Amino acid sequence: MAKSYWLDDNSVPFATFLAVIQTFYHPEARNDNFEELVEWARAGRGGEKMAVFKAELARLVQGEREGLRPGAIEAATEYDDWSTDEEFLDWLWHELYPDEPVARPGG
Repeated sequence: MAKSYWLDDNSVPFATFLAVIQTFYHPEARNDNFEELVEWARAGRGGEKMAVFKAELARLVQGEREGLRPGAIEAATEYDDWSTDEEFLDWLWHELYPDEPVARPGG
């Protein structure tokens, strides 16, 4: 499993997404912080960091994973309700941006 390498080098691909999701969704923070992330996303708050987070999440939902280490999303979230990153990412997009469809590859 991937360690939290994105915390040491925020220039790695998807570092902002991984850091934000770890801060707000990881089991040690989820109960206290996830609703704040939902509020920020839906209200368009959080400034540039949230804009980068959203753009990176959109790329991930679309299947763009170049540079993302295997196991990184699972390491950042420790999700247990989903079998794959794709299931988790789809759920997350719809939780955060329910009124915004994300373009799918080829469509």
